[in-house]
Parts: sequence; structure tokens; C-alpha cells
Amino acid sequence: MDPNTALAGIRGLIKQYNELGVWGDRDLWDVVCLLLELIDHVVGLDKWLSRGGHLPKEWEWAHSAGRA
Repeated sequence: MDPNTALAGIRGLIKQYNELGVWGDRDLWDVVCLLLELIDHVVGLDKWLSRGGHLPKEWEWAHSAGRA
């Protein structure tokens, strides 16, 4: 598990979701697929961090500054 890849994936999925415009009359299958992929990334990152893995690089500043 690479936490940087997981974080990038999570952010990418959120961006895709925001671009879908799901509040109209559309098939929600795209949203379901995004949600399932998001869950995989979040579960992987949670397991990684719970086992003592390092933070994603973009989060390290908060930890080193005592803001985590």
C-alpha cells in the first residue's frame, strides 16, 4: 500500500464525483462504481495507517507541525 497513491486516488474519485452532476436524471451506476473504488482506497489507507505506516507526503506537514 502506497499512502500517496491512495490519497491521490481518493482525491481523484472525489473530483470525478463532483464532475458527474448526479443530481439530475441520470443512472446512478457511475456513482456506485466511484463509491466502491473510494471505499477500497479508504480501507487500504486505514489499514496501512493502523499498522503504523507513514502518512501520505501531503499530510506529513500536519503531523510534523503537531497539528495531526
